[in-house]
Amino acid sequence: MTHLAHVDQATAEDNTTLPGVYSIDLLSRWLEAGTAVVSMEGMVQDLNPSFTSWLRLSENGWQKLPVENVLQCFGQEFISAWKRWSSGTERFHNGQLKITGLDRVHFFQLELARAGDLTVARLQSQLPPLGEIQEGNWAERLDSEPARREMFMRLVKAEEQLRKLVHRWPGVIFTQRPDFSFDFISSQVEPMLGLNRRDWQRNPNKFWQLVHEGDIAELEQQIRQCARTGKAMSLTYRLIHAQTGKVVYMLEHREPVVTSNGLLLGYEGIWLDVTRQNIAEKRLSSAAWKETLAVLTMGLAHDFSNVMAGIHSLSETFLYQIEKDHPFHEGLNLIRQNSMAASQLVHRIINLHLGKTGERNYHDLNVVVADLSDLIRKIIPRRIEVVTELSSEQLPLFMDLVEFNQVVINLCLNAADAMPQRGKLTLSTCVMPELPASETLQGQPPRPPVVCLSVKDTGCGIKPRHLKTIFEAFFTTKAMNKGSGLGLYNARLFVEKHSGAISVESREGAGTTFYLLLPQADFSEAERGMPYEISPSQKRKTLLLVAHPGDLLEDTAEFFRSNGYHVVVAISAENASDVLASSEYQFSGIFMVYESESQALLPLCMEAHNQKPPLKTMLHLVGNMTERLNAELHAQVDLLITPELSQQEILNKVSGLLEQETS
Repeated sequence: MTHLAHVDQATAEDNTTLPGVYSIDLLSRWLEAGTAVVSMEGMVQDLNPSFTSWLRLSENGWQKLPVENVLQCFGQEFISAWKRWSSGTERFHNGQLKITGLDRVHFFQLELARAGDLTVARLQSQLPPLGEIQEGNWAERLDSEPARREMFMRLVKAEEQLRKLVHRWPGVIFTQRPDFSFDFISSQVEPMLGLNRRDWQRNPNKFWQLVHEGDIAELEQQIRQCARTGKAMSLTYRLIHAQTGKVVYMLEHREPVVTSNGLLLGYEGIWLDVTRQNIAEKRLSSAAWKETLAVLTMGLAHDFSNVMAGIHSLSETFLYQIEKDHPFHEGLNLIRQNSMAASQLVHRIINLHLGKTGERNYHDLNVVVADLSDLIRKIIPRRIEVVTELSSEQLPLFMDLVEFNQVVINLCLNAADAMPQRGKLTLSTCVMPELPASETLQGQPPRPPVVCLSVKDTGCGIKPRHLKTIFEAFFTTKAMNKGSGLGLYNARLFVEKHSGAISVESREGAGTTFYLLLPQADFSEAERGMPYEISPSQKRKTLLLVAHPGDLLEDTAEFFRSNGYHVVVAISAENASDVLASSEYQFSGIFMVYESESQALLPLCMEAHNQKPPLKTMLHLVGNMTERLNAELHAQVDLLITPELSQQEILNKVSGLLEQETS
């Protein structure tokens, strides 16, 4: 201690000192990688030049110096902690020292290691945590080169950690301004919602343009409350993919950034795609309740049927015992007719519950629709007029009646929702010698003659931009708690399973008409066994189209769709991998538009070949990419399409490749 006190007094006579030690300005100076070796007796055996300089000792001034003398500047509490560690059995220690000096709090990193009879201590100055670096003392904290280097390294590490989080996090991280433009949004938003990040950051309206119209009011209310209270919010709502129109259920956690005087600076938050979880949860909950409700309804329906049977029987008995001119005759006859109608209605409800999907038989569409129309009149509001226009000839179909009933009832309920005031619902049947042209046709074009059921309403109509996506899974214009978006998707699956098709015509404000188009039965289907199951060669092919957003992507998708393909769009290879992993679609092949060398298509090709069954890969070269094609990518592609090929040649080559796959 005398050595240190003597040195301090010699070098800084005017500095304030700790009692019995040396000047406090040692703490203020930056110590970089100071290392000391201490014997079991507590004597300093060696100090490196950095520690020696920091203590202001001569080159050998540390010899025979007790370590407690060195530690005095850190205070008695630290000396006690050192003694406890020295007397213990712990071989290593790593911790932070927080020491209060006369000017401010100082921070050091301390590492201790025990090796035989010696202890090695490594001590280094540290900048305080970010929260403790106040605006007023930045200059003091960063007045030395080592401090500036540490701050730089902190920033580099923080930036790297943020980069990893942004790119590896499966959701989207964002910082949003009060006008709902984005100061920052992570790159995952591009494949998830189909917009370039710059579009999000420049245009405050882009956010609200992609929010589902059924969820805008609820989201606005929640955000206003979040800004008013200053508390974080978590909400699930729907966003629409800008390129494909696909509905994405998004879980959002949003926190407002508010100043001390209540000024809103913006929002910070994350998005996570919970589409599958949300739909699965709703369907499980709904299925459990429907199963319980079905049991209750069946019991009540049977009891109600028995009551109606008794009323009908008793009224009929009394009716036969009185003369026609009796004053009770008309009333009893009315009771008998209504009780009979009620019994028939109950039997129809019971038959709907008893029916099982998967059983096909021959049915006359006219008879089926006439029977369904009676039930529909009972279940939709009376403000809506139900009209049937049935063909004069028989319309035989070989189909699953239970599934057909479900599809038609769902179409009628949708029509009723589109007519909130009053309107007219028309069910029409006819036979067509050939299939009419339609841009919205979904499914397998049926062989003629074609039996058609049209469901027409006089409601609000469907917006033109929705017509190409209404048959996709989860698409709905209703609020989240009023529709799952699976009704029209199930209708499409039904017609595809029966070698048929479905199409729609609509005008906003004038109404909508859905057409169910099925091949007329020739009464050889039962012998052939499930004739409407589409063979692999006849089944509509589904392509995964991978290309950058733009006109080329839209034109290519429209080209394949107009030629009978179902097209699912991905705007990057990463987005395509996510679609393949989702198992939502059964793809026949992947069509990749190669526009730049930056596209990571090779891993996607290998992933496609690892699918079960393997998927065919097609690469369409654009511009001068023929000369730049990577040999390894070329070897992985099943079909190479060069720029000089015509559209018909491209179609023939793609069809031929996919036919090889199915055969």
